Amino acid sequence: MPYKPSHVANSFLVRAKNEGISDVDPLKIQKLIYNLQGWFLATRDAPVIGEQFEAWPYGPVLSSLYHEFKGAGSGPIQGYAKDIDPASGQYSTLMVSPNDTQFTEVFDRVWERYKSKSGLALSSLTHAPGTPWSLARARGNAYLSNDEIKQHFRDLAQRDGG
Repeated sequence: MPYKPSHVANSFLVRAKNEGISDVDPLKIQKLIYNLQGWFLATRDAPVIGEQFEAWPYGPVLSSLYHEFKGAGSGPIQGYAKDIDPASGQYSTLMVSPNDTQFTEVFDRVWERYKSKSGLALSSLTHAPGTPWSLARARGNAYLSNDEIKQHFRDLAQRDGG
């Protein structure tokens, strides 16, 4: 660990398909992964993905995922992210192993907490005053600070009672 954003995105997309949740659009996948990163930083003191979130005008974005899924526009993502499988050299759909219990414990909690929210609803959570995104935008920073993300989610956990 940390994982490629595409592997984490595919984990969310497979879970959504298995549960019949069909509203995972490019905005929602970005925000699901942002929340996973936040909760992972807050509870495991380590990032779950190896790419920094950028402070785009409409919220935190992983540019690699933006480019991967932008073809879906504002509609649901229909396929999966493709990567070169290092073992075979072929394009393949790769995801995080369900045997990684450190990952799945946090992933499952994040999924249950946020799966019913739309991409717009999740996005609005990132725009509140004092969020890592709003702080980065106010300073003119291109990237969100993982330390600020971690502290934000630790504060959220305290407000929620754990």
